[in-house]
Amino acid sequence: MNNRIFAGTLIFSLAVLFLGTALGQEENSSTDSQIAITSANFVAPSPEKENLNEEWVEVSNNGSSEANLTGWTLEDAQNHTYTIPDFSLKAGAKAKIRTGIGNDTSADLFWNKKTPIWNNSGDVATLMDASGNIVSRYQSSFGKHPYAPSLSPLSPCQSASEKCHLNHLFSGVL
Repeated sequence: MNNRIFAGTLIFSLAVLFLGTALGQEENSSTDSQIAITSANFVAPSPEKENLNEEWVEVSNNGSSEANLTGWTLEDAQNHTYTIPDFSLKAGAKAKIRTGIGNDTSADLFWNKKTPIWNNSGDVATLMDASGNIVSRYQSSFGKHPYAPSLSPLSPCQSASEKCHLNHLFSGVL
């Protein structure tokens, strides 16, 4: 009798565990994992204050459907934060978030700052969804100066609850 109770409890527990795992995987498969920072230019040409739109971070939608990025944020290592306005990124499209002043389009969003945001000596761009979950990070050790080594995109998170990690990181000369 005790063996039957134990076996029944074990089977029930495994079924609950399996069902919970399946539901958790379904919940985590969102468009967030298809959105990534794919490039950045942290160093605007001199004089920098006159070329702030040459400081930018590129966000790409690698998914097969349009993604609503309204309320998402982009921030640097010093916690300067840009909140994306009412904006959707089409499947396969890219948009640059530029530091300077301008009118938003489907390809360019403007932070409307009058001073540089990104550190020329290196910075980290972090893209978060509207709930504050990290979706993608991009790090550069020396901006994107033509002769400076730089680091590329850090892998995007696999799910909203997973912390980003540093795989797929490489260095090279541009």
